[in-house]
Amino acid sequence: MAKIKIIQSPDSTHPFAVIYKQSSLASAPLKHGDDSALTQAINLFPELKNVKGKKEVEHGLLHRIDNATSGLLLIASTQKAYEEIQEQQETGRFIKYYRAIVEYEGEVQNRKFTISSRFRTFGPKGSKVMAVFEDSNPASQKKAGKKIYTTKVEIEGKNAICCIERGFRHQVRVHLASSGFCIKGDPLYNPKAKKGDKFYFEAFKIEFINPSTKEKMVYEYSESF
Repeated sequence: MAKIKIIQSPDSTHPFAVIYKQSSLASAPLKHGDDSALTQAINLFPELKNVKGKKEVEHGLLHRIDNATSGLLLIASTQKAYEEIQEQQETGRFIKYYRAIVEYEGEVQNRKFTISSRFRTFGPKGSKVMAVFEDSNPASQKKAGKKIYTTKVEIEGKNAICCIERGFRHQVRVHLASSGFCIKGDPLYNPKAKKGDKFYFEAFKIEFINPSTKEKMVYEYSESF
């Protein structure tokens, strides 16, 4: 069973926990009792269970990532901290960084760019998402949400570093694929990926304001691909 790593334990001046989860481990349970990174964190720090979030079963989970993605999660340990950091997310002051190994056609590239779009879901039970741009077809335009989401990308050879302020489900994965840089091993958005391939994608860094001290907090942790 995959285990979490504790990056920051909650205490009097840090009303939150920062943990690192491995690929294949869910960020949160679908129902009480399921194994997940959040469940393991609550077993270590019972105070996390007292926070009420958007979903009862998710408590104070503020930054979640896909099951297949490894990386950092943030969990509030007080209701006040949850509400303040949630407000930071909504106003674009919670910054998230991802790293990936990408595959693409042509010569080696080294460049920086920004990609913005709306999104729409598709596929069985809306399991996938699609980036919708100004020149996308009318059907996609109609089905897309109203909000625009932006990803900043830096490519150096096969390595990509991406930064977002507000996130939509699979945002970074889809924006990279839409730009011709599919993540190696991505089972949903890389047509070259095969079943069982390792997924080279990690949420390695987060930045936000500590609700207790009002200091800027930067947490970074990465495991080698």
